[in-house]
Amino acid sequence: MGQKATTKDPSAGGKSEMDAKSGRTATSPDDSNAQTVANKSVKNVLVDDTVTDAQLKQILAKGYRPVKQAPGDEVSYCRSERLSGDRFETKVCKTARRILEDEQRGKELTNSVERIGLQSGR
Repeated sequence: MGQKATTKDPSAGGKSEMDAKSGRTATSPDDSNAQTVANKSVKNVLVDDTVTDAQLKQILAKGYRPVKQAPGDEVSYCRSERLSGDRFETKVCKTARRILEDEQRGKELTNSVERIGLQSGR
């Protein structure tokens, strides 16, 4: 009918009561993978004091990911880009300041082209 709950028995050497009685060794996937997972879960924390939270969200939304902390406390952000006329993607890395400057230049260029188009259309 119902399932039997098993508990750890200290006299069973780390085996559950059912495993201790049957002579089987209890193995847990958590135990066997614990060291492997611990080795893989190492994270580097990169602190970028040169941008605000809003600017960081904007950079991450563009597909950039923080990669490394350069000397001088600047963080490098990288993403894959397909250059015009090329079928292959290239890894492009920039600092936050450079990404934001490039975006600002792009907006200014767009605005100036729109203004020129409006002026010539009169």
